[in-house]
Amino acid sequence: MADRPADALSALFQSHARKFVHIAVLLVGDEGLAEEVVQEAYIGLYRRWKRKGPPESPEAYLRTSVVNGCRSALRRRRTAARTRRLHPVPESAADAEALRREEHAAVLAALDRLSRRQREVLVLCFYLGLDDAEIGAALGVSRGTVSSTISRALRGMEDLLGGQR
Repeated sequence: MADRPADALSALFQSHARKFVHIAVLLVGDEGLAEEVVQEAYIGLYRRWKRKGPPESPEAYLRTSVVNGCRSALRRRRTAARTRRLHPVPESAADAEALRREEHAAVLAALDRLSRRQREVLVLCFYLGLDDAEIGAALGVSRGTVSSTISRALRGMEDLLGGQR
């Protein structure tokens, strides 16, 4: 890792920011808001780094900050989670692309109907590929809570998407 906080943060930003924005979009349903949340997480890490030095795992620190930032943003903007921005399918798109977009929209709508914690564990598990312990650390819950929440969330998604297949 670089010696100066700004250099280290620049390297972290280059390698991880896009992934964190995508995670935040899945959690809050709005790209602009997601970018703001991620930007605030990096600013918070920079401030923390200047005060106390680098955290043990800057990536884990950012991941937790992004999840917590999304929670705060959803409290401030409850409507953001209900109004996911869906892109219209252009008339010239192939049938397969139209079907993929419809399925994607259905998954996002189902994800939006889950509880906040269920949505968070699914995003962290299936998008980031984190294990139960890492998810628990990011969300501040036990490994067993993560496991049971994933199970309930998957059943919920199956129920919500059952008619889609």
